[in-house]
Amino acid sequence: MAEDSGNVIRDLRTQFQSFFNSLSVGRKVILFAVLGSVLLGMVTLIYVANRQSWTPLYSNISNEDAGAIKEKLDKNQIPVLVGPGGRSLLVPTGRADEARIVLAQERVSLGGGVGFMDLFVGQSGIGETEFAQQVKYRIALEGELARLIGKIDSIRSAKVTLALPKKSVFLDEEQAPTASVVVDPVTGRQLSRAEVLTIAHLVANSVERLTKEHVAVVDSSGRLLSQGIADEAGGGGVTEQFAYRRSVEDSLEAKVINQLEPVVGKDRVRARVSLDLQFDRMKTNEEIFDPDGAVVRSEQNSNENSTGTRSIPVGIPGVTSNLPETQAGASEVANVSQINRASQTRNFETSVRRVVSEPAVGTIKRLSVSVLIDGKYKPVTDPQSGQILTRQYEEWTTAEKQEIERLVKAAVGYNDKRGDSLEVVNMRFSKAVEEDVTRQLEQTARNREFFLDILRYTFLGVGLLALIMFVIRPMVQRLSAKPEDLDLLMGLPATIGELEGEELEIPTEREVGLPPRDKILDLARSDPLATASMIRAWLREKR
Repeated sequence: MAEDSGNVIRDLRTQFQSFFNSLSVGRKVILFAVLGSVLLGMVTLIYVANRQSWTPLYSNISNEDAGAIKEKLDKNQIPVLVGPGGRSLLVPTGRADEARIVLAQERVSLGGGVGFMDLFVGQSGIGETEFAQQVKYRIALEGELARLIGKIDSIRSAKVTLALPKKSVFLDEEQAPTASVVVDPVTGRQLSRAEVLTIAHLVANSVERLTKEHVAVVDSSGRLLSQGIADEAGGGGVTEQFAYRRSVEDSLEAKVINQLEPVVGKDRVRARVSLDLQFDRMKTNEEIFDPDGAVVRSEQNSNENSTGTRSIPVGIPGVTSNLPETQAGASEVANVSQINRASQTRNFETSVRRVVSEPAVGTIKRLSVSVLIDGKYKPVTDPQSGQILTRQYEEWTTAEKQEIERLVKAAVGYNDKRGDSLEVVNMRFSKAVEEDVTRQLEQTARNREFFLDILRYTFLGVGLLALIMFVIRPMVQRLSAKPEDLDLLMGLPATIGELEGEELEIPTEREVGLPPRDKILDLARSDPLATASMIRAWLREKR
């Protein structure tokens, strides 16, 4: 069995040597190039298949949090890759869930420092001074409050600092504690007045003797959010009116920002709205007379008709003629046929319209809007690499500012009859350039890496397909042909000089066999693809 294997190996080696020696110099170069390409493709395929893929674990975190997380992951032998700027961490794709479980076991929290569990669990505290315990208590309380505030949906992270003065024996000398809260809102969101008041209540109710008036809430841009909390804490109708006005102002400001951000850019517009609201209850009664609209209120008609006779006194005027004893014949009678009498009375009323109006409480009496917008930044690219190097600041044109004013007026319901005012100012923001350039450069780098991966895999797939179709497949077909048929085909294209220079040998009976023409026909019938490949090779050599 071993001898048969050795014979097969020797035969294969002999056939390969004869095949290689029969090739011309050009074909040998092509063969080595093909083998090198196959080897390079296999190495590239193995490298790409075994290449480590990374997935984001956390992004947009502080450098302190990134350092703490990296320390814990390194301790548990989990590879971690720090992203650009040190504000993002990446881990191998298959170990992302394991990393989160490890961080949960290690009690690592983002943006909140340490809490009670981190400082007091597992520590005896024997030998610590009272001052050290108070400091640890304050740090733990600050960390717990920061974690609690960070649970709000619109807040990415928070930092709490407490000032807890010592208690005094004398009440008039005792100082009230204070607190400062710095919040980092989620990108594109602003804290409402209700959320700021909630944070103040939360901190005040968590610290002994702390009131809402002594809690300062500031956002990451340095804007004081807790202004007016003392007024709101007083309660009553004034508080409700102030809260309503702030809520309406916040709503209008959010409308302006949402309207302009697609045009100006994200985080590159600031809006402030000031309202004069009507909170007084007023009732107005009006009577409007219309002289042209007079109507008949009442009408009365009277008709009188009489028919009959009457006597006309005659005789000598005086007492004698009027005595009862006077004879009736002394009178003369006159006849009257008919008497008619008619009267009409018509009363008119002027048209009156009575209006009773009572405006709703909280209506807008006057509106003032101020909008601050950043300019445009024209990208300056490298002429050689095409990369964005920096951005050149440009102000908005007058026509563009007028269009922006139209958008703002439509967003807030601007009304000239109320005496509303609007100011749109174009000024350069201090941090907008750096943040915008950094963000766009990171996005460009990610897009470039993504497209390079696509091109890399596409090129690799096309190269492997071309290698299989045009190199490996013809070689397999050629090597699958019989050795004697290959020798016969290799000997056919010899020139006359080569044939004359060869020594004539008398072939044996076994070597004679079929005529060469019949052997070629049999080979073409059994393997037409290999035959066609050989013929193409001959034609290329003759050219």
